[in-house]
Order: sequence, then structure tokens, then C-alpha cells
Amino acid sequence: MKRIYLFFIASLFLVFTGCDTEDDNVVNEELPISTIAGLNTFGCLINGQVYVPEQESFCLDCEDAPKLQLTYGEVFEEYRFSLSTFNDTDGDVSVALELFNGNEPLTEGLYSLSQTILETNDTPVANATCSINKKINGEKIESEFYSNDNIGGVLEIIKIDEEKKFISGTFYFSALDGNGQFVNITDGRFDVTYNSF
Repeated sequence: MKRIYLFFIASLFLVFTGCDTEDDNVVNEELPISTIAGLNTFGCLINGQVYVPEQESFCLDCEDAPKLQLTYGEVFEEYRFSLSTFNDTDGDVSVALELFNGNEPLTEGLYSLSQTILETNDTPVANATCSINKKINGEKIESEFYSNDNIGGVLEIIKIDEEKKFISGTFYFSALDGNGQFVNITDGRFDVTYNSF
């Protein structure tokens, strides 16, 4: 019984001393390599700092906020690509990319990450968003950033495999919050299996 108690105390010590709330690393020090095999990888630089999706090991609501999810297909007679990512290590960060391609399926090539006006109700939708509630390169950021018709970026689809159901590509974009603050997303890459709408 004494061994179990000592093991429990040692485990708690490792858990609480292993967390550094002042650390502003998002997860890793390096981006994942670019691949085209459906390996479920994603990474980019946020204002120069590495970002990859990850959930804390003691995640209570993991089902509600999956760390990496891609949905692609036809919905309401319109092809849509929706990639969302999440990281809750030492704060919350999410990056999302949306493409609306009318009644044409996506193909390999370049797509704008600025803003789409939905034809059904003339609603503007940002094609790229980033939500940050943590330190990025030493600066505490608590805001949501959106691309618009003046700023954005480019998403390049390098490979679509409809048989194995994955999409691979690269991206970059700039986005703006309501206070005029910018965020720059660079060196983005993804290689993700998708679910259909």
C-alpha cells in the first residue's frame, strides 16, 4: 500500500511540475514535413511561431473540440472544403480554412483565402480564421482574426485522392481582428483525410 501511495505522489509531482504556464511554444519546435499520403498532419507558423494541432493529455471535452478535422463534399448543391484545427496546450489556438466552390468540385490548384459571398443569402464568410488566447512569441494575444475582401492569402491543393479520401496542400494568409491587429500565418501545410458532408 505504501508503494502505491508513493507512486501516486510521484505521478502528481511529475504532472504539476511538467507544466510551464509561461511557455509560449504552441506544441512542437518544428513543423511537420509536407506529405501527400493522407497522414493527418497539419502545421503552420503564427507570427513566426510553430503551430500544430494538439490536445492536452487530460482533455475532458475532446469529442467537442477535435484537434484536426476536414470535411469536404457537396452540401446544398455546393462544394465545400472545411478544415478546422485546435490546440489547447497552455492556452487556446485554432486555425480554420473554408472554401466554397459553387457546383464544381475542387481540383488541384490555387484558391483564394480572402472572403466568399454566399449566393443563397449574400452573407460574407471569411475563408481563413485564427483564434488565439495565449502567448505567441512572448506577446499575449486574446482575439479572433478573419480574412476579408482586402486581406487574405492562398490555399494550394496539391493532391485530392477521392478513393482514399484525403486532401493535401499548402497555404498562407493574413487576417485582421476588430481592433485592427494583424496575424500572419505562413508556411502552412496539411495532409488530412476527410469526411463527407
